[in-house]
Amino acid sequence: MGDGEGQTSSFRTGSLLFDRNLVGCVGEDSKCGAAGSWASGTAVLNALIVLYACDCTSQRSEGEEAGSVSKSKEHAGNEAEGSSAEDTLLRFIAAQEGNPLLDPRFALRVCSERGLVRAMVLLYGLMGMHEEAVEVALQHEDIALAKHSACKPPDSDRRLRQKLWLRIVENQALTGDVQKITGLIRESQELTVRDVLPFMSDSMTIDAFQSEICECLDSYEGQIVTLRQEMDDHRRALTSFKE
Repeated sequence: MGDGEGQTSSFRTGSLLFDRNLVGCVGEDSKCGAAGSWASGTAVLNALIVLYACDCTSQRSEGEEAGSVSKSKEHAGNEAEGSSAEDTLLRFIAAQEGNPLLDPRFALRVCSERGLVRAMVLLYGLMGMHEEAVEVALQHEDIALAKHSACKPPDSDRRLRQKLWLRIVENQALTGDVQKITGLIRESQELTVRDVLPFMSDSMTIDAFQSEICECLDSYEGQIVTLRQEMDDHRRALTSFKE
């Protein structure tokens, strides 16, 4: 796509954003004139998402085309613009969290068709579909994005958070890199060595988990001491009650 087309796309996006007549009709179809009566709040958001997504793909195409010709400063500028366009889309979607007018499934379909992985993961997260968000990130080999998504569920839902981190462990275990697994244990704050052992292959040595195993044993020892103290307290209370 040429510079003229790229400018036209950006101009259309900006025009739609600042069209007061159009935005003023959001949620008030009955008060709008015939020219703007089509524009429900959801339709406006859908249109904006489509235009933002088109900006992302067009600028990404420009960057790829420039890269095939040269690696000049112009190429670097095009890449920066593409990144900026996707960041703009992400900020726009994130700002709609909790907005009942947002149609996340429509937005997800648009982003999926254009290969906008970060936007897809964000939308899955907004819909509470955290497992799907992690899966999409892993399919595109974006481990950092998968880990970010695994932290999204509330702290109260520890079971889900643990499940998401274990899915990442399962994915990384295929590489045979023990250091990656131990790193995930530390990062997650949800997993122990016992949790990840089922995903370890027979070729992996246990020596790499020495520090984690020691921490796990120390934790168990602390729990045993606590239980013994509670048992002693109950025993003393029972003895006092009998007396």
